[in-house]
Amino acid sequence: MADDTHPAPGPPEGPPPSPARHRRALPWLAGALALAVLDGGALWLWKPWQSQELPQSACWSALSRDDLKPLAGKSGRTTQQGAARLQTPTGPQDPANRGTTCVLDWFPDGGDGSRALLSVQVGPALHGIEADRTAESAQGRPVATLDVGGGAAALATTEPSRRVQFYVRCDVHVPPAGPNAQYIRIDVGGSTIDGASPAKARQAYADIALKVARVAAEEYECGDKAQLPATAPAVPDLAAH
Repeated sequence: MADDTHPAPGPPEGPPPSPARHRRALPWLAGALALAVLDGGALWLWKPWQSQELPQSACWSALSRDDLKPLAGKSGRTTQQGAARLQTPTGPQDPANRGTTCVLDWFPDGGDGSRALLSVQVGPALHGIEADRTAESAQGRPVATLDVGGGAAALATTEPSRRVQFYVRCDVHVPPAGPNAQYIRIDVGGSTIDGASPAKARQAYADIALKVARVAAEEYECGDKAQLPATAPAVPDLAAH
């Protein structure tokens, strides 16, 4: 005989979620997306809709993405221009005496145009350290001498030309009519990017200058004269002086 029994009906379905419930869920969803991350003892929020598109290697392979992070804003991308390798002079008339430049431009998300995230120029210090200091001071900008060590020297300036100039002792071929260059100069600077810490950017310039100096000393074949420190010098806040 066929079984004519039917399963008992389940409980009636409740009403669909109200718009108010959806609204209450949105803050929770945003909180789940903005994850709290512990980085070097500091707590910061990672928001996946914000991203820094930075190169893994930059400026003659001297720099990594981590070197550029302190200079960048919260969300944007970079492009790089400049020579693929450092141009070193092969003789007194070599155009490489004018130096080699690496520039990274920053394009903020939702913004118009770009700004110079980083500019690095490497070349012979044809006029010497004191002449460079005098030229900066003549512009009315404060100039600080950074504590580097015996085989190198460094200067720091502030706005509107915020940068670090790092000098590595090295004998360099120069044009016959020019002065003798006893140093190569690594000139590091850039624009103030919205969202970047000015204090971290100042120190990043010095860190970058030292890394590029190590590459430059090898390319220029400076030998034992290039006695570089293990760590970059501290850069003071010159705007406070």
